[in-house]
Amino acid sequence: MENSAEQPQPLKLQAAAIRSLPTLNFGDSGDSVKVLQRLLSQNGYPVRVDGNFGALTETAVKAFQSQHNLSADGVVGSRTWRELTS
Repeated sequence: MENSAEQPQPLKLQAAAIRSLPTLNFGDSGDSVKVLQRLLSQNGYPVRVDGNFGALTETAVKAFQSQHNLSADGVVGSRTWRELTS
């Protein structure tokens, strides 16, 4: 019998993990941006997973925010993270 706790959940995050994610915006870079880009890609937004929060990522974030009734400001805070991971 397999233990379901051992099965990886593709980028679904617990509430505590969401609270620990950084606020991201244009010009940021690093692993957190890669996580963001993977989530956007999984949600159907065409982004490169390169770890750089550039114009393409910002456009995708704003489109995602708009479609999820969030303030489409391009800033990825706790509400945007929550929607991306739900």
